[in-house]
Amino acid sequence: MKEGKIRFNTVFFSDKVPSDAKIVELKEWCGKFQKNELTPEVEGNYTGNLSFRSKEGFIITESGLKSKENLTDDCFVYVKGYEEKINTFYVEGQKQPSSESIMHHLIYMNNKEVNAVFHGHNDIIVTNADKLNLPVTKKEYESGTIELAKEVLKVLGDTKIIVLKNHGFVSLGTTMKEAGELALTTLKRSK
Repeated sequence: MKEGKIRFNTVFFSDKVPSDAKIVELKEWCGKFQKNELTPEVEGNYTGNLSFRSKEGFIITESGLKSKENLTDDCFVYVKGYEEKINTFYVEGQKQPSSESIMHHLIYMNNKEVNAVFHGHNDIIVTNADKLNLPVTKKEYESGTIELAKEVLKVLGDTKIIVLKNHGFVSLGTTMKEAGELALTTLKRSK
């Protein structure tokens, strides 16, 4: 697995650090994912990205985090819009949003009941996807691309967790707790 690359443009509305009471819970889930090896270290950064729906868009982890434990509010970016034609995100924050922001955006746009999107990487889950009866994307695309995001939508349907072929997994929930616990339960089942 390679570290994801930013494959979109970013326009910063402001450098205001996101402020939302739910960031506290997102920080806790980031730490749990790291402790459970759902966001392993690759090339000096911890992989994976977690987000929750907010009023005008979603709040997501920044790109290239050195650790997902003990995060501060400035480690998050408020994504307020995306223009696919020019591949541009409009954000508030001080850092680049996660390289998988396109995937998060498309999931939220196409699933109104989803309020949390957690994307992690774990070889045990990926390897045992068939045994666990988890849907798997048919094609393999580079991380951070619109093609990968659209492939995820094709497979997702009403499912709350899917595996990205040779890449990782995405767990969804109406709450962060639901998305996080689904990933942890799937990890336990895969061992």
